[in-house]
Amino acid sequence: MRERLFCLRVETVAHVTGIKLGRLHAIEDGADPTVLELERLAETYGVDVETLWEMPISLSPGDGVTVLTSVEEFRDVDDVTRVRILRAATAARDLVTLRRRSGDPLPPLPTLPTPNPQDSPYRQGASLAVALRMHLGLGVHPIASLRDLVAERLPGVAVIGCDLGARGPAGLGFADTHRGPAVVLNTRGKNENPAVRRFSLAHELCHLLSDWDRAEPLVSISGYLTDQGLDRERRANGFAARFLCPETVVHRLRHVRDEDAARVLIDEYGMHYGAARLYLRNEANVHLPEQPPTALRPFIEPDAAMSQREAMRGVEGFPLAEVPIERRGVVGETVVRAWSRGLIPRDAAARLLGVTPVAEIERVADFFDTDIPEAAVAS
Repeated sequence: MRERLFCLRVETVAHVTGIKLGRLHAIEDGADPTVLELERLAETYGVDVETLWEMPISLSPGDGVTVLTSVEEFRDVDDVTRVRILRAATAARDLVTLRRRSGDPLPPLPTLPTPNPQDSPYRQGASLAVALRMHLGLGVHPIASLRDLVAERLPGVAVIGCDLGARGPAGLGFADTHRGPAVVLNTRGKNENPAVRRFSLAHELCHLLSDWDRAEPLVSISGYLTDQGLDRERRANGFAARFLCPETVVHRLRHVRDEDAARVLIDEYGMHYGAARLYLRNEANVHLPEQPPTALRPFIEPDAAMSQREAMRGVEGFPLAEVPIERRGVVGETVVRAWSRGLIPRDAAARLLGVTPVAEIERVADFFDTDIPEAAVAS
């Protein structure tokens, strides 16, 4: 499983799990693992503990982690990034499990019209963006916060943060019966700019809406190595630009000064300069230099208001530094709410947060304004 499915070196797994190399070799050769060793391996591989007891190991049909081995972008990144992707996948799976246990059904993703296959990928993405804007009743108005829009109008999509490294993929998406639909956004690299992060979120949203057939599992990772992947990425980029700013707005900017046109996309519609530059060139024949002009620089640096509007909910300012980033935000909130309702015991809540039972998870409940169970208060 480690070699064939996830392409991981045994040294990497030993390091991230804390299992000594010789002991890990022994387990892979047939020695019985301890429960703790199984839990650490299961978390690293993104599967249930029970799965690792099986011989041979068999993943359930429709499990998205089986798709990772066929995704070239996954094989192209380094071992550490692969492990982080798998841990994000585990967090997404735990989130789905908790939501089902809570009995709070989430609405499915909207079904959008199939784009014309004769159109270019850019045009396909544009038509999907138009359809979604119409479905959500957005008109041609700017989206103040894409984070809030997805949370409030598309609550079936879980947005999870994860440290995928400064050079790691900007985002990825999971969609299957076990762990999705979910978007994982890299909290490092270019995504540290909130304008880039909202573009990345829109990009991954397109993959969930257009590339998932609702039957087979989907895993999308930003970037492309194949012709098919190139078309998918072009479609998602076209969708992201046009969802953030409708084409009709861009077409009206053909007759204004180039820098003023760019300012509208950047300042009013929240696009980063690179995306705005390409969008204006392709749709309005407005040609801007690769480096932003001096007059635009005050608008390019994200202000505090945008940073706050697009900050990942529940990630920044999280009260327990030892909780992994992918287990903060929506995952952490769902965990403590399940604990508050008595659906899971305290030690299970701590484990799902990625900490030991002695950690002050009560601080997490307070952070999300969630009541602590009466039994915990009494003790």
